[in-house]
Amino acid sequence: MSNPPGDVQTLAAAFKELIRTTQKMEEAYRRLEERVGQLDLELATKNRELALMREQVRQKDRLAAVGEMAATVAHEIRNPLGGIRGFAALLARDLDAADPRQRLVKKIVVGTQELDRVVTELLEYTRPLQLRLAPASCGAVIENALSYVQFESPIKITKVIEPTALVLADEERLRQVLLNILLNAAQSLNGTGEIRITVQANGKFVTIAIADTGRGIDREQLDKVFSPFFTTKEKGTGLGLAAAAKIVDAHGGRLEATSEPGKGATFLIHLLRAE
Repeated sequence: MSNPPGDVQTLAAAFKELIRTTQKMEEAYRRLEERVGQLDLELATKNRELALMREQVRQKDRLAAVGEMAATVAHEIRNPLGGIRGFAALLARDLDAADPRQRLVKKIVVGTQELDRVVTELLEYTRPLQLRLAPASCGAVIENALSYVQFESPIKITKVIEPTALVLADEERLRQVLLNILLNAAQSLNGTGEIRITVQANGKFVTIAIADTGRGIDREQLDKVFSPFFTTKEKGTGLGLAAAAKIVDAHGGRLEATSEPGKGATFLIHLLRAE
């Protein structure tokens, strides 16, 4: 017994509707899978950012503890150091100019001066920053910092600066940051090469890049360049770049370093753009 034509048509229509519904469900499931994949990716990114933030907090806590200890030690050193310097000066006064012991006294004086410089840098690094923020011209601050550095004649300075690039900064502190990085670059060049300074505005930030063609920084040392007391120089204190990073961080900015050994290093200073 055959089904009536109407029943066949109804069944066929229902089957087509079922196919359309199935296709829609498959499409919805595909979109759901894509969204779940996006959420997984976003979650992984947030987890990495959270881990980085936790590490930064731990690093700041460690630096704060080291800073407090260093400030205490610096104060304890400075008092007897002043006494040594004073007694050495008295001894030098009592000795004849031709006395061979004058040379030894001068070495004592020079040594105390060097120690006093280290103690001063240490106290400056541990002291809380008081910033006076105002719109500052990157070009003007860079020229000011360059005027404090005596570059040897073979060293070439190249500047590419957006004339209208303004940042919200404490000019004196920003000059200190630039000066520390420029001195580091000059020492890396060892008397010959190029230092290239570029300034570029990008959205809410302005990036000051200082690149040199010096010996560069080894990969295992790159993560340590902003750590206090880390230095590869024979007479360095390891506080110059650490102080620079502290100042930039206090501005709400970021200081980064990239390098390829044998091909130089680049320091990137990201600061908030002045409105």
